Amino acid sequence: MVYSINYLIFIFVIGVLILASITDIKKREVPDSISYVLIAGSSLLVLAYSISNNTISNLVYMPLSILLVTGFSYFMYKAGQWGGGDVKILFGISIVFTSINLFSNRSFIALFINILLFGGIYGILGTIAVGVIKIKKLKNHFKVYDIPFFIVTLLTMVLSFFFIPVPLNFFIAIAAFMLFSMRFVFLVASYLMYIVQNVNKLTEGDWLAESPKDSKGKKIVPERDTGLTAADIEKLKNSKVKEVLIKIGLPFIPGILFAVVITMLFGNPLLQIISS
Repeated sequence: MVYSINYLIFIFVIGVLILASITDIKKREVPDSISYVLIAGSSLLVLAYSISNNTISNLVYMPLSILLVTGFSYFMYKAGQWGGGDVKILFGISIVFTSINLFSNRSFIALFINILLFGGIYGILGTIAVGVIKIKKLKNHFKVYDIPFFIVTLLTMVLSFFFIPVPLNFFIAIAAFMLFSMRFVFLVASYLMYIVQNVNKLTEGDWLAESPKDSKGKKIVPERDTGLTAADIEKLKNSKVKEVLIKIGLPFIPGILFAVVITMLFGNPLLQIISS
C-alpha cells in the first residue's frame, strides 16, 4: 500500500508538472487552477501516505521544506527572475519533498540543490537554444570579436578531450563552456528576449521593458520587477496605447520538472559524487 501511494505521488506530481510545462511554454503562464490541483493533490496524497504508514515522520519537516523551497522561489519572484506561477508550483512540490535525509529521493534539500543545479543547466542550454534558432537575427548584434571568441572556446572544449589528460580535460572543457555561455547568453538576453505585444493580449506577470507615456510625458504604469498587475493592464487598455514592449523569459517550469524527475529517480547526484 505504501509503495502504491509512493508511485501515485510520483505519477501525480510529474503529470501535473508536464501539463504545467506545456502551458508555460505555449502561453508563458501557468493557470492558478493547475497550481491549486498540485497543492491540493499533494496534500491529500502525503496525508494518505502518513495514515497508511501509521507515521507522521514525513510531516515533521514539511514547514522547513516549505520555508526553504517556497521562500527561495518567492525571493526569485520579487527579484523579477521567476513568475508567480513558479512560486505556487514550488509550494505544491515542497509539500511532497519533506525528508531531511540528504540522499533520499524525497529530500527537500536534495530538491533545492537540484533546482539550482539542473534548473540552471536548463536555463543556460535553453537560452543557447533560443540563440541558435534565431542565429540570423542574433548575428546582427555580434561585436567584431564575438565570432573568433566563440570559435576558440568551442574548439577548446572539443580538443581538450583529445589532447589533455583526465581529469584536467573536464575542468578545461567546463571553463571554456562557461566562457562561451556567459557571452552567448548575455547576447540572447539583451537582444532576443523582447517582443512587441498588443495590450489586449497582456497577462498578469508580463514584464514591461519600457513603460509607455501619456500625452503629458508621464508613465502610464510603472515597470515592476514582479510584472504587470491586473490594474496595470486595465490602465493600458483604457489608454490610447495599442502595443507595448515586454521582456520575455525562458519558461522555467520545464526546468523545475527536470529537477524533480532527477530528485525522484536519483536523489542528489552531486552529493552522491562528492561522498563517493
